[in-house]
Amino acid sequence: MQELVETRMEISQKVTAGAKLPETMILYTIDTGHFVIAPRSSRVLEERALTKTRVSIASENDKYVIRLPAKIFDFYRLDKSDYTVMTSDKDPKTIIVTV
Repeated sequence: MQELVETRMEISQKVTAGAKLPETMILYTIDTGHFVIAPRSSRVLEERALTKTRVSIASENDKYVIRLPAKIFDFYRLDKSDYTVMTSDKDPKTIIVTV
């Protein structure tokens, strides 16, 4: 049996206040309750992050589809947990997910 390598997380394009997301972004795991998806490297996030990985972004039907590594999806139990998706006030392309 082949192990699932990536999973999908969908967010409304309204969350980014009209800012178009790039095709690849950087996912930083901050702690057991938060991760951040940023369009470019951030020194502050680099210093605080537990892990860092690249994710791909696609636009489909007024939603952004973020392809997360399965280990991140499973760690945060995104299929079983409620989570909140928000953006940074300074940079609407930076996505913050709180579980």
